[in-house]
Amino acid sequence: MPRALFAIASLATLLAVGSTTVPLASADTPASAPSVATSAAPGTAAAQSTDGASVIAATIDDLQSWWAQQLPDVYSRDYEPIPDNRLIAYSESDPPPACGGRGTTPYQEVAGNAFYCSEGDFIAWDEQVLFPRLERKFGSFAVALVLAHEWGHAIQARTNTSLNATVYLETQADCFAGSWARHVEHDDVSLSIGRVDRDIALAGFLEFRDPPGVDPSQQGAHGNAFDRVSAFQDGFDDGTDRCARYESNPPEVTETGFSSQEEYASGGDLPLDETIKLLRPDLDDYWSIELDGASPVKDVVSDSGSSCDGTSDGGVLVDDVTYCTSDDVVHYDTGALERIYEASGDFGAGMVLAAAWSSGALDQMGRSVTSDAAHTRADCLTGSWAGDVARGVRARDRGNDAISLSPGDLDEGIATFVSLGEGNGGAFARVAAFRKGFFKGTGACTA
Repeated sequence: MPRALFAIASLATLLAVGSTTVPLASADTPASAPSVATSAAPGTAAAQSTDGASVIAATIDDLQSWWAQQLPDVYSRDYEPIPDNRLIAYSESDPPPACGGRGTTPYQEVAGNAFYCSEGDFIAWDEQVLFPRLERKFGSFAVALVLAHEWGHAIQARTNTSLNATVYLETQADCFAGSWARHVEHDDVSLSIGRVDRDIALAGFLEFRDPPGVDPSQQGAHGNAFDRVSAFQDGFDDGTDRCARYESNPPEVTETGFSSQEEYASGGDLPLDETIKLLRPDLDDYWSIELDGASPVKDVVSDSGSSCDGTSDGGVLVDDVTYCTSDDVVHYDTGALERIYEASGDFGAGMVLAAAWSSGALDQMGRSVTSDAAHTRADCLTGSWAGDVARGVRARDRGNDAISLSPGDLDEGIATFVSLGEGNGGAFARVAAFRKGFFKGTGACTA
């Protein structure tokens, strides 16, 4: 068996925004995994602010009008608006209607959640806890994205979607939300977003992901953060047409269950020193294949303060981990790498080191390593290595000499970009570059 490297370390495993979509008949409830960053207990959150209410109203108006245009264009059918009385803000004192039955749903079952009910054709959201918390933590656009996601489920009901697995239903709804977000950014509407808001959206997907180890075939699976961000960016980059094609050409799902009880018990996490020890030969092996036998890195040096006598890449993600072009050496500051490891886990730390190898690969290709464009290529090349590890081809060929990813690792990568990816267009753009390499390989990064 290949050695499992990288498992989620410090990110919270939090609730997933639920939905009731065709063919489901009752609202999903939040995941029961413990969290460190969710809202306070029901009844303690402040009521939705006036500004928050205006954002909700503007979002609803725009979603209604946008889908009235998109549905005929993409699906060749008219859009049936969701009536105002089926857009329901609920709280502990005013719980939502039952989905598929009479009466109301107990607030405790849907606290901190939002969902679409296909049987009643209504969207409901927690105005007591969920929306105030999202607005405080991420800003008003996070609230708008939750509504856009749930609207996506309403569109699935209106188009009689052929998707059955809930992970595809959820990621298609994320894709629809991404397409709408691009419309908001580029068209003249009452809402507006920018790069910072897109980066904040990535942080939101870390909150609304499945806990590590969820089997994507499991009923109720929503996808890990990497899959959900990928779907959102599909919609943002390629529009509603791409989301509609999920039915005939669904996206690659990277979410995976734990491979053993031992992996589940340990989380698959490795100490930092062992992570570094395993990474180096794997990166050397990968790049020797990609570069026809050339080795982009001759040595790895741990410095009290990372230094390079000649030209360096300046650090792709952090300036404490650099590739030096004069001697083909990667320099890293141990303290800086430990902080990344503690914040984002072993794949977070490993990805920062792998980015230095990517600079080395660019240098071997005769490409610049110092510009913003070079760092974007390095992000992409780092994704190509991660995609190779995730698919496990070398692991199968080389047995114990290769490494593999554990559940939650790619989410650590998203977290690392969110926390460190302010340059080169922001975290959203850098994740897009990483995904490009992950799905399309090295050639797509250097074309």
